Amino acid sequence: MFTYKDRAGQQIDLYWEKDQTRMVPTHVIVAIFDGSRWLMTIHPGRGLEWPGGKAEPGETIEEAALREVYEETGVTAGNFTFVADYIVHADPPFCKRVLAADILSADEKFPLRETEGAAYLAETDWEKSAAKLSRHMSDEGMDRIRKKVLADERRWNH
Repeated sequence: MFTYKDRAGQQIDLYWEKDQTRMVPTHVIVAIFDGSRWLMTIHPGRGLEWPGGKAEPGETIEEAALREVYEETGVTAGNFTFVADYIVHADPPFCKRVLAADILSADEKFPLRETEGAAYLAETDWEKSAAKLSRHMSDEGMDRIRKKVLADERRWNH
């Protein structure tokens, strides 16, 4: 487990093993890396961030991940793998499941809803793009999650 305070001052606990939190995940974040670029969504108020959101009643976290990625980017994602569980110690506390995924297809004409659509951020440009990232994406925990996904990707592709 890794504990830190995010930029809003909330305590965050990251668990690197599935189901260690004793909390059922109600939110999802999906990190999609295609070998050189990250799939991001453009949130009009927050900036670039990984797609994600809250699971709807009766929806599994993987179903929520599939829906949220499509709604925010027009991308159909698949091959979901667990990365971390992310506990936000708000009032009340809640759990986000972080999943990695692959891009299966992209719909260039999907209807924009809550975001301004998809953007791709080269890994080599991540640090240079810090000002464009949402505050959620630029904290120590997300940096560790990003590095974990990159390490996993290197293992999968060799």
